[in-house]
Amino acid sequence: MMQEQGISTAQRLGYAGLIPFLAFTFGGLLDVYSEHSLRLFVLYSALILSFLGGVQWGLAMARDDSPTRLLHWSMVPTIIGLLLLFAGVWITPLTMLVVLAFTHLFWLNFDKRHLGHHLWYIELRSRLTFTVVALHVILIIISL
Repeated sequence: MMQEQGISTAQRLGYAGLIPFLAFTFGGLLDVYSEHSLRLFVLYSALILSFLGGVQWGLAMARDDSPTRLLHWSMVPTIIGLLLLFAGVWITPLTMLVVLAFTHLFWLNFDKRHLGHHLWYIELRSRLTFTVVALHVILIIISL
């Protein structure tokens, strides 16, 4: 189990990770380089999804059994994010925002099922994910 100091550091870093989401959302809301803000938001969202998949990868590697299935699943957020970034030539940022928002929610549910015994982590992830999805929804609304 992680010590209190480690949990506190993880929480501070998690909340600090919201800063780019907030900055890019405000850029879109205030129409300050709004197209660039939207694209940077999508890019950052995809990067964060990849990071979240890496959490599962690391935990799978620490197991003594054969975590093949979990290793495969841990790649899903990275693959979705990468496909969206490549498909950005053909699909709209609005579509990317919708897919990313649903993927963030899906991955939170995945983490809850597999990491439910890490209550502090699930609580942190829930707060962060709902904030991130709310920011996706704000950008979806102003992109309509």
